[in-house]
Amino acid sequence: MALTGGNPSCSEVINAIQDHLPALYFTFSRGKTELLADELSREWDFLFPREKERVREMVREAEAAQPGLFGPRRSKLKQILTQGIAYHHAGLSPALKDLVERLYEKRLIYVLFCTETFAVGVNFPAASTVFDACRKWDGREFRGLLNREFFQMAGRAGRRGFDPVGMVYVRVDDRFPEQTGFYSEEEIEPVRGHLIISPNTVLSLLYWKTDEEINRLLEQNLAVYQNNREGRKIKQDLAELDEKLAGLREVFCPQVDTPACYILRSKLKKELRSLARKNKRGRPGTRERREEIRNLLKTAQKKCHHRPCAEARRKQADLAERKSRLERRMRVLGSHSRDYERDFNRVWDLLEDLSYVEGRKLLPRGMFALHLHVQEILVTELVFNGFVRDMPPALVAAILAGVDYIPGRDDRVDPGPYNLREVELLRKSLLRSGVPENFCVWSPLPGPLASAWYEGASFEELQSMSNFQEGDIFSVIRREIDLLRQIERAAGEDSELRRQVEHIRRRLDRDEVAVPGI
Repeated sequence: MALTGGNPSCSEVINAIQDHLPALYFTFSRGKTELLADELSREWDFLFPREKERVREMVREAEAAQPGLFGPRRSKLKQILTQGIAYHHAGLSPALKDLVERLYEKRLIYVLFCTETFAVGVNFPAASTVFDACRKWDGREFRGLLNREFFQMAGRAGRRGFDPVGMVYVRVDDRFPEQTGFYSEEEIEPVRGHLIISPNTVLSLLYWKTDEEINRLLEQNLAVYQNNREGRKIKQDLAELDEKLAGLREVFCPQVDTPACYILRSKLKKELRSLARKNKRGRPGTRERREEIRNLLKTAQKKCHHRPCAEARRKQADLAERKSRLERRMRVLGSHSRDYERDFNRVWDLLEDLSYVEGRKLLPRGMFALHLHVQEILVTELVFNGFVRDMPPALVAAILAGVDYIPGRDDRVDPGPYNLREVELLRKSLLRSGVPENFCVWSPLPGPLASAWYEGASFEELQSMSNFQEGDIFSVIRREIDLLRQIERAAGEDSELRRQVEHIRRRLDRDEVAVPGI
């Protein structure tokens, strides 16, 4: 069902679907979830007094478990929860996301504004799902949702045992009418396999697998299987197209595409009219071509019933275009089928150049990187060049926080006390040595947050140092904790390195950021 008529506000949308709540209202930016929740809260309150008290009780319990849970940035969320309205996105702290999810499970949230991540891995059905738009930014451009993306979110509509059907609504913006070109479950894009050839992949295969097993993996993984299966289907389709094209050729008489043929004469007349236009008359060769066409048209036209030929020629053009597309796809599949072996050998050569391996033998750097699963070369070089073992722990925390971090356009963090220029110089040296950019992802931006946290700063102080949302700060610190665990395992019998890294990890793994269950 589509809600049309201008650009309806979220309040107008909810008014139209109020008999089909609770609703998951999907938007494609964190800020939009908060904006719409605030907008709706000015006009709607879904809870009775007894329900409001239950919400306040759950909020008090959550705050008792984690003081400062809402803070100044989330004070509005605390208020609108008592109205049966909430928002949910990756910028919220894990504790806040957990509270919102528990309130939703207890049917105390009637409208939940959320990003598409809420539809992945979290099973919270609703009576309705609403799409604020069917366009999203994918990191490069704004585009329409894929069938797969649409149904992943739309599929949350309908609660077993409560709703006979799930309702799906799309808020249609008049500026983008193509959003109504609706989605088909029969056209859902397939999930394609893709083998990532990372340094860890190559090191693990060299260490654990025989040559035969490595070749089998590169030649028989899911991606290759899918490519081969698609290739067989394309070959079958191409054979059918060739058969149809051969059948169409039998329609034409021997004079087809000669000056006596109606089809060719029609094309020549069209070209002659085009060349007679004022903007083309003076072009070199135009006069000669017009004279050539006039001479060809002096030939008498064959008297025949030409419509079957014209229709066959149109079908030929359509089939030829389809054949061309399939042949292009076949060439792409052919190149992909060779990518894995080529990429494997390329990374292997790089590891040999960097003295990580010697043939199939793993050297000390290779044995260390074998236990890493993120930016293996960069992290190994940081360790072997003394950036972890020989630096003050707070500086190490700052350095490792930037591993695999890609700053957003508007990300801001107050400068810290440490100069991280030497790390950037190491990174540039690796790039000059032939290490690809994606194997050297590092940024100094989050470093001051990690070093301040190591030094004992409060979570509120970290928030005051940056424009990061709580969930982003949690992500930075917890990712570093995971990286430190990897380095501990990689340290092996190097007890000095292992103690240094364990000490930093334990200082980071505390208070709000503490990783539960570990």
